Amino acid sequence: MTTTPFEDLFSGMPRIDREWEARKQRLMALTAAQRVAAMRAGELSYRELCHWSAVRPDEVPIVSTGSGVGGGEFEWIAAFTPEIAEAADPVQEPLTLDAAAIERGERIRAHAQATRPRPRARAAAAARGR
Repeated sequence: MTTTPFEDLFSGMPRIDREWEARKQRLMALTAAQRVAAMRAGELSYRELCHWSAVRPDEVPIVSTGSGVGGGEFEWIAAFTPEIAEAADPVQEPLTLDAAAIERGERIRAHAQATRPRPRARAAAAARGR
């Protein structure tokens, strides 16, 4: 007599994802600080973040989005909003040129203007070529 796995006997019933169950166990075995560190390091999947937020919402860091509605948004969600993402980007200092760079640019511009054919010269050259 052969044995048939339970999932094969009742194919209409939802299957147990043993890998996901193990991942949830490992996630919940971490301390709150370890979960926050893993989240900020990008080591948690979207599914793990959702599970953590659903099971222990008081542990997930909250960021104020400035809307005034509610207490804010989970940090891992707010990180993808433009307001928070732009605030996290470093501000680039405006480009400043020293005197040598300005002088070099002026020389390049003067050379380009001197070697550029003039409109009258092009018309005269075209007339001679006919």
